[in-house]
Amino acid sequence: MKKRFEVRRLVTQPMEIISSIWDEPIDFYTGDLSPRGTYVFSELMPDMGEHIICSFNLGDNLNFDFFGEIVRINMLRRKADENYYPGFGIQFTDAGPLDRLRMRNALCGTPPPVPTMRRIPASGRRVGYPMVERRNTETRPSL
Repeated sequence: MKKRFEVRRLVTQPMEIISSIWDEPIDFYTGDLSPRGTYVFSELMPDMGEHIICSFNLGDNLNFDFFGEIVRINMLRRKADENYYPGFGIQFTDAGPLDRLRMRNALCGTPPPVPTMRRIPASGRRVGYPMVERRNTETRPSL
């Protein structure tokens, strides 16, 4: 499993993506965004490893155009994915240090990072992300 180098931010941002399988640029929305990649909500799925071009704006005058590679596809096939939206993950392949710094500064005032996936502990209680309905099976003594 690859280590994540950047903090993901919960940002719903319009993004235009050009792919070899689509005839024209298509507008999508991001689910989270970091200086090294993004997760895009979509029911149109490109192929794993496909190279794409993505364009988006952050703020008033910050336009970004990156080449990217599809590194994750989530088609909601697993039970653990039931609370997510279908989509795909993009890794920006040509984001240089200056571009990443500009993105970090633009994302600085955004909501807190997206919680990470955690394994279900032996107690069977779900913690962290994905957000699922929690069933309290334990009884606590009243004080």
